[in-house]
Amino acid sequence: MTPEEKYLYVLDLISNPSPAINSAVFNTMRILKGINPGDTYLEAYKWHLHKCGETQFMDYYHILWSIGAVIKPKNILEIGSRTGISICQLLSSMIDYTDIKVYLFDLFDDGFISPELIQMNLRHLNIAPENIDLHFIVGDSLKTIPEHKERGIKVDYALVDGCHDPIVAIQDLNNVVDMVEQGGIIIFDDITPAGCNLLSTWETFKENMGDRFFFVECMSGKGFGIGVKK
Repeated sequence: MTPEEKYLYVLDLISNPSPAINSAVFNTMRILKGINPGDTYLEAYKWHLHKCGETQFMDYYHILWSIGAVIKPKNILEIGSRTGISICQLLSSMIDYTDIKVYLFDLFDDGFISPELIQMNLRHLNIAPENIDLHFIVGDSLKTIPEHKERGIKVDYALVDGCHDPIVAIQDLNNVVDMVEQGGIIIFDDITPAGCNLLSTWETFKENMGDRFFFVECMSGKGFGIGVKK
């Protein structure tokens, strides 16, 4: 796909929520809830589902199932991995996930989340971490992302879902731009008031990067923005 074709594909996905993908997203979350009863994400997503309605609710998890199955990114970066639900959703959508690299950036400092927990979740979904070129980068993303950018790491998919302070969030977005290859995708989460109300941060990023990306937003639930690099 060309960058414009990817943009149009994502735009169509957002415009036409899929009940089938909705079911896949919640099934993955139910499975992980069984081994992580302390994780409340399933309950939170059910709340958004009931508020928005089954035919209107969409989260970036839903988009990941189509990105993984159709666009098939090979070099994946996340800022803010938490328990790994997002990477679990993305890899679950892939028939073959063995020829990829995954970089997970997080502080892992709240006493609950850890690289070991993410690996356990992957194994529970029969996604063997040892078959993935998987890297856990522990620390402040404002330091660790620039360090990895200097090493020349390039990705074709990046999730920015770390610190939700607007000042930090815009720096995270700006820091990953040059790491994303042409045709690569950036997803920015929590832009609505039901999330962390970061729409103004996303709009600032769009104003600064409008000549480098195609942009689209989804305002359902927590809301998210997507940029496809031209």
